[in-house]
Amino acid sequence: NLEADINATKRQLATAAPPESYQELEDALKQAQTELAQAQAAYEIAKRRCDKLGYAIAQSKKDLARYGEETIDRKNDQHMLAASALVQQSLKVFREQLTLRKLNKLEHEVTECFLYLLHKSDLVHRVAIDTNSFSLSLYDLQGKLVPKHRLSAGEKQLLAIALLWGLARVSGRNLPVAIDTPLGRLDSSHRSNLVERYFPAASHQVILLSTDTEIGKVEAKQLREADAIAQQYILNYDPEKHRTTVESGYFDSEKVTA
Repeated sequence: NLEADINATKRQLATAAPPESYQELEDALKQAQTELAQAQAAYEIAKRRCDKLGYAIAQSKKDLARYGEETIDRKNDQHMLAASALVQQSLKVFREQLTLRKLNKLEHEVTECFLYLLHKSDLVHRVAIDTNSFSLSLYDLQGKLVPKHRLSAGEKQLLAIALLWGLARVSGRNLPVAIDTPLGRLDSSHRSNLVERYFPAASHQVILLSTDTEIGKVEAKQLREADAIAQQYILNYDPEKHRTTVESGYFDSEKVTA
């Protein structure tokens, strides 16, 4: 057995590599170990750099997200400012259009009321209202301007009443109307028009503060026949007592003096 082992060992030695080969392998091993150490060092450096870049990326993402939110908020604010300007402009245009529409309607109502009260049908054809100054202008059938000085004092009073009447009609509200000395500057035809056409229709509540020379027996009778009087009073002033007493009735008896 020993001889057999010896022979096997001899055969292995005969086929084994020379010593130089083992030296080369040892040198290759050392080189590989050196390269491994260098690779491990490079890996650690790269790992630290990768971690640093990862932190920078994460921070950049946070900054980007915050910047995106701030940008969105800023854009929203800018959009709101731009939209507010557009809304203001739209409201301005709407107000102008609404004012123009109301003025057109008011012009129509004032013209209708003025012609209804005026007995000179050919004097004025249309009443116009300036959109800026709201001043009144009168035009005849030919479209020519009618100077206001051509109107008598009574006609000017009728124009003022027509304006108030038109405003009340355009507003759509039931507003009480109080008129002091309603017939003071009017002639008989204009007085008749006011008594018959305006006083009963001016509003749901009309208060006339008149002297007995303005609304006399005839006018009071006309208003009663039109069922336009709900209450009537006489204000009698006592110069000795310096006071005014209120009595019910108006031209109900011959004692009426004021």
